[in-house]
Amino acid sequence: MLFYILILFGLYGWVEFEALIFIGSEIGGLASFLGIFVTAFIGMGLLRSQGRAVLAKWQANLTRGEVETASLASGLSLLVGALLMLLPGYVTDAMGILCFIPGLRFLIGRALLTRFQLVNAQNIFGNRFTSGFNTASDRYDNTAYSNDRQTSSRPKNLDRDIIEGDFEKKD
Repeated sequence: MLFYILILFGLYGWVEFEALIFIGSEIGGLASFLGIFVTAFIGMGLLRSQGRAVLAKWQANLTRGEVETASLASGLSLLVGALLMLLPGYVTDAMGILCFIPGLRFLIGRALLTRFQLVNAQNIFGNRFTSGFNTASDRYDNTAYSNDRQTSSRPKNLDRDIIEGDFEKKD
């Protein structure tokens, strides 16, 4: 496994170096060198501006007691895009910019969530978990996304032994 990581790291360096040489020969060495720093600042600005909208949507869903994977996917894609734009090189900058395009942002985030199997958080959140895309668990439980889902933050009382409520002791 370490061998493959070394090969990928070597390929990454080679591709970035070739792109820097090509762009440097077209626009000049100083301009290409400064361009790497400018794209890092552009990435941070994009993360800041687009991240606010995604974070506001995420917080609105959490106050309703729901966790929506569409905003989670968008946020993850924005984070990955900003990290890619921070890495020096034009190839990673191009991949980072793709993560900021709204249509691609959701698809990239969904692919990342599916890859890392974070979508299966439905098991943790129960019926309050809403999704903008289908997961493997949708094949077995189609009731999880119905309109009458439970939005309470408390889990259902299955054993009927515990009754919650306020009490007052009178003497």
